[in-house]
Amino acid sequence: MNLRQLNYFTRIVETQNMTRAAEMLHIAQPALSQQVTLLEEELGVRLLNRTARGMLATEEGELLYRHARTILRQVDNTRALISRKQGVVSGTVSIGMASSTAKMLALHLIQRVRERHPAIVLEIVDVPSADLTSMVMQGRVDFALAPDPKKPKGMSCEPLLLEDLYLFTHPALRQADEPVSLEEMAKYPLVLPSLPNTLRARIEHAFLQRHLSYHLLAEASTSAILIPAVKAGIAATVLPYSAGHEEVRQGNIKMHLLTFRPSREICLCVSESLPMSMATQEVLKLCRDLATRLVEEGSWQGCRVVT
Repeated sequence: MNLRQLNYFTRIVETQNMTRAAEMLHIAQPALSQQVTLLEEELGVRLLNRTARGMLATEEGELLYRHARTILRQVDNTRALISRKQGVVSGTVSIGMASSTAKMLALHLIQRVRERHPAIVLEIVDVPSADLTSMVMQGRVDFALAPDPKKPKGMSCEPLLLEDLYLFTHPALRQADEPVSLEEMAKYPLVLPSLPNTLRARIEHAFLQRHLSYHLLAEASTSAILIPAVKAGIAATVLPYSAGHEEVRQGNIKMHLLTFRPSREICLCVSESLPMSMATQEVLKLCRDLATRLVEEGSWQGCRVVT
């Protein structure tokens, strides 16, 4: 077993596709398959299964993946620590974000890191919010900005922001500007985040408390699907301002207050057991400061800094 094999294996697990992993690693697919076979023969277990959903790790493969991510990250941190010049912080930092948060924060953060620490390479991992804490615990990202995290044992979650939630509609669907009640919202076709998303759970709880049913047209795990559905006039949705701020500013969709004023908490989540590199510490600080500045200057509407 060597670092190259571990790197190959983790990329296959993350893409769930041998061909895509080979393209990303810039090697031939037969050579990649051979390395996995050699690894399986050395360990004496099957690591991957080919399924209809792609290449999925076996139970033994999941165990190897978690340890491989930790090993590779420690090697990268050690290399950066030894090779960095005085006063220069370098390395790769992976950050997990929900797509709505990424739309507001990611480009600003990339620019800020480039200005302050040009030797740091950022990896923005845009995934459904329900997956963010597990990615931190598994070492797939260095830290995450997670909405309403469950805060598992071994993880530190620092409350950072409180985001209000709004009803987004096509301009032709609703013209009035006053807040929308649950009774009115129940009349619209809705496309909502997929469970176990906590935002979705809040909406369902609100309807349940008022003994109301609603028209669920579709559900999706990312705002990258929900917002285009609203823009196309297919349905309305409930999301924070960050998810649709560009479309609201362009007039393609409208944002409405809700009378029951739902919100969600964004937390900075880090593992308490995995080491944190100097590069990660610097990016974490920049991320915290940048989010605060965007709120205070009014760019991140409907959002408050948690003190």
